[in-house]
Amino acid sequence: MSRRIGDYATKQELLDLLGRRARGADRFDPDLMRACHPADATDNHGTFAGRMHDFIGSIEKAQRDGPPCLSKLHVIGNVLFELRDNAVFAESYHVAHETFIEDGVAQDYRIGGRYLDSFSHRDGRWLIQHREIVYDWSRKMPATQLFWDRMGYRDPLLGRRGQADPLYAAWPAAAGALAPPWMTPREPIGRDSMDAIQMLLDRQAIAEVLYRRARAGDRADAELAHTCYHPGATERHGEFDGLAADFIDRVSFTRPRPGSPIKGMFHLITNILVDFDGADKAFVESYHVACCQMTDGTDASIGGRYLDRFERRAGRWAIVHRDVIFDWSRMEPETAKFWERHPAKPFLVGKRSEDDPLYAYTHRGV
Repeated sequence: MSRRIGDYATKQELLDLLGRRARGADRFDPDLMRACHPADATDNHGTFAGRMHDFIGSIEKAQRDGPPCLSKLHVIGNVLFELRDNAVFAESYHVAHETFIEDGVAQDYRIGGRYLDSFSHRDGRWLIQHREIVYDWSRKMPATQLFWDRMGYRDPLLGRRGQADPLYAAWPAAAGALAPPWMTPREPIGRDSMDAIQMLLDRQAIAEVLYRRARAGDRADAELAHTCYHPGATERHGEFDGLAADFIDRVSFTRPRPGSPIKGMFHLITNILVDFDGADKAFVESYHVACCQMTDGTDASIGGRYLDRFERRAGRWAIVHRDVIFDWSRMEPETAKFWERHPAKPFLVGKRSEDDPLYAYTHRGV
């Protein structure tokens, strides 16, 4: 059991490392990117093959010399590890959204690929020793109207590539910083190991709050949304800045009300990075990709982040403050649906109500 717990903690530390490496690229934080690799790390990136720290230097040059990059967001998923004594290999899937100005026109790139990473254990922590990037698919599209402009938000929190990003005001320690290392490889169960086990449990509890909050919005389950916050919690979301309970009940469309511009929602949560501030507080940055079906015949795709402050009260983790960051979006005409190709088939289709197929298996508000 000791070995299995140690291996699981190692995997979680590596997942955190992958997420922070993505944060470094997306926020254009060269110090954080370098901190994820030892000095002798190497990289094969398509446009570059050589020492990783030299590649990061080439990114700094590109940011200075152009073409201007307005946004990046790397969504990480499907991570498979192979543990090999004091070395680890991992394949991880990613979908990257990047927006550049080319010939004076904003262009959106969407890239699906994989990282083939070899890790080494240096000075008590895991680092990425060698990275190969595999490109599986991509699309280039002229940028569209932005979702937050379509909704008429006057002053939303927008993602930035640099220290002006809202992340650094909410959690200044994020700049250039890795999380503390968890455990040395396969160490026996002891006090430090028990602390790591508690951290694993706390991270899972926090992640499940994030998932339930996404479910609540997508299924229009206001009672469930309320359970994700402690009483008195606050939220800044678009042009709203106030009590989270008011956002749920009066402003958002989590509680159905007439005039909603949204008929369908789907929030994918990834890249959950947890920084504990003592035993019962945590700052959490998580990525999300939202797909919204609008009542005006358009589809909105939105990439962004939640900056959440969590507290554990009476043994329960919940949100005490949430900032919603918008990083990229696209507004496109609604198209024919895949399931319409088979009109006689009984597809299960998601609904923003108690009629969703989920509620054949569980209760609303739970």
